[in-house]
Amino acid sequence: MAQRIRHTKVSLPNYNKSFALLSDAAEDEVNRAVIFIHGFNGSARGTWTDFLSLVDDPSAASGWWERADLFFFDYQWDSIFRQLTNNTLTIYKFVNDVFPKPEAIGRAHSFRSDAFEYDNLTLVGHSEGGLLLRRVIVRAAQLDTAIDAFMEKSLYEKATRPDPEGMLKADMRLFAPALGGDMQSGIVGILSSLPVVSHALSASAARKGMDQGSPSVIEARKRSDNYAKYLRFPCFEAHITWAEKDSIINSEKYDRDHECVNFPPGSSHTSVCKPTLTYPEPIGFVEEGVNQYGCK
Repeated sequence: MAQRIRHTKVSLPNYNKSFALLSDAAEDEVNRAVIFIHGFNGSARGTWTDFLSLVDDPSAASGWWERADLFFFDYQWDSIFRQLTNNTLTIYKFVNDVFPKPEAIGRAHSFRSDAFEYDNLTLVGHSEGGLLLRRVIVRAAQLDTAIDAFMEKSLYEKATRPDPEGMLKADMRLFAPALGGDMQSGIVGILSSLPVVSHALSASAARKGMDQGSPSVIEARKRSDNYAKYLRFPCFEAHITWAEKDSIINSEKYDRDHECVNFPPGSSHTSVCKPTLTYPEPIGFVEEGVNQYGCK
């Protein structure tokens, strides 16, 4: 049996607490960047820690991972105290610094030559991270002059659809994304109604941005659905898996999204994205989306 190709952990000097797992495969065999974005009050390591060990375990992960570089972005405090617009811009910059050229690895750039570029991109988000990635993709489309011209021309006549460029080439994998805003119910709702907790949450810019009726939530859906109708790019048709027991977010997808019809048994909002040897489905979901066994 061929020896498993593993990954090497490197820090990302321009992004505090963020890091990457770079494939030890020959550079010309590495073809994909996978970017992980955590949710409200999560962290790069805390949310995705189980991926760090299991992607190199052949009993849990396929060979698909051997030729992928993994990037984990951390914005823990910003996820609480900064507005979604600020976080959208920061994550947009990060994705742009990774794909197609991995400028984000900075001093560790010796792992990849100056000419190196990825062919494929997978964006992975949990909770607020899912909503932020939808907003990042909308921003990328708005800044793409070919798409802008196509959308304008399509209002009056048949136009040739442009090919996706840059981060618009991405496949989207979302775990319990906050696309419909948050939902304070159950024990979370009870705790949120307490004066001290309620005051803290009301002071959170990000929490306000995730209210069901907030412009951030409404506009992200409106613009994504409009682009999806005309462009049919995979980045506008996310693959989604929900938790079985979730009192945190409203489980709503966009029009052309694909969702797993089977909830992972016993999963919660925080555990649905954490693979184990007995629950490897999150790894398969990132790789295959709803086409993996157990999702259909």
